[in-house]
Amino acid sequence: MSAMKQYAVVTLFLMTAAVLSVGCDDTNYDSRTVVYVSNVNDGAPFLSDVLQQGDSLYYSKTTILKLEDDYIEEDVLKVEIHNRPYNAFVEPEYSLGDFLVTSYDVSFVQSNGVAGPVPAFSGETAILIPADSKVEAYIVLVPFDRKTVSPLVDMEYTNLEIYSDAHITFHGHEVQTDREIEFSCGIHVNFADPLTLEKDKE
Repeated sequence: MSAMKQYAVVTLFLMTAAVLSVGCDDTNYDSRTVVYVSNVNDGAPFLSDVLQQGDSLYYSKTTILKLEDDYIEEDVLKVEIHNRPYNAFVEPEYSLGDFLVTSYDVSFVQSNGVAGPVPAFSGETAILIPADSKVEAYIVLVPFDRKTVSPLVDMEYTNLEIYSDAHITFHGHEVQTDREIEFSCGIHVNFADPLTLEKDKE
């Protein structure tokens, strides 16, 4: 095999290996860097508690629910975002791009395929991921006001549960070039009202 043919075969092999190694979400890839969500909620599903029970579940020596110390809490989600060289053949010092995530979109679909209990919404953020690094950040997953309306408010003090999948798309740009990026992740979300005290959750 000629040197030119060998070079072509090796180049094709490297390109194919790179495509297979990064999966299906290739909207933000180029020949230098790739930005993606490497961890969501420490790998666990997310429990969205529609109502926090505060410090006292029942009135003293009764089985009557104590309601006045209950409250609604906005849900935030921890994500880890990785900015790394495109593949092992690109040295980090040549990958350049620091990335700034500026916004995100969240939508929900229930496990039975119908629309989720929380309407789709968008949020703003400012997450800087330097080249060849990982950054932990928090975003809003379920806004406060979504828990004050049906169907979530109807789940208070019940054993009802809604299993959903949240799809999150991040938007931003490479700082040095303004090249726009977009990447996504997902997580299973269980909406419920477990009658658990705050101190029991610690």
